[in-house]
Amino acid sequence: MKHKIILAISCLILSLKVKAQQKIQPIYYIDYSYASKHVLRGGVEFILMDGGENQDKLFLGTGYGVVGDHGKMHGIPDLHLSYNIGTLLFIKAGSSFSHAYSVVGISLFNSCDIGIGYSKSYNNSNVKIQGFTAGITFRLTHKDNVYGKLKIGF
Repeated sequence: MKHKIILAISCLILSLKVKAQQKIQPIYYIDYSYASKHVLRGGVEFILMDGGENQDKLFLGTGYGVVGDHGKMHGIPDLHLSYNIGTLLFIKAGSSFSHAYSVVGISLFNSCDIGIGYSKSYNNSNVKIQGFTAGITFRLTHKDNVYGKLKIGF
């Protein structure tokens, strides 16, 4: 419980600090994945690195998710890094208090990521989320440089 409170306060402080800077705007995301259980997450992401012309981007995301286990709903915090290569491919690695995961797949102009990967539960976790995973992530923001540009012609 103490870890959840610390994570929530850290996310709030980071969000307020980032909102104070006009240059950085949070990107809201919603993520669904299935490993051995259905997991639904939501939160904010920030661009750590913007590749400019080649449109590579590194996102740092933090959020909170819910997972059902034996008829009970459990909350799990989430922290991840997502590296989007151009507007076509992505690599994502993340962790929560109960498991760690990595996912690779296709990105549709950085607005939607669809991927497969593997999730591994920690030995002391109450919720076991382990095995091959498939998931989809949607990003929502007003910031123009988040989404990839479609280049047609010359």
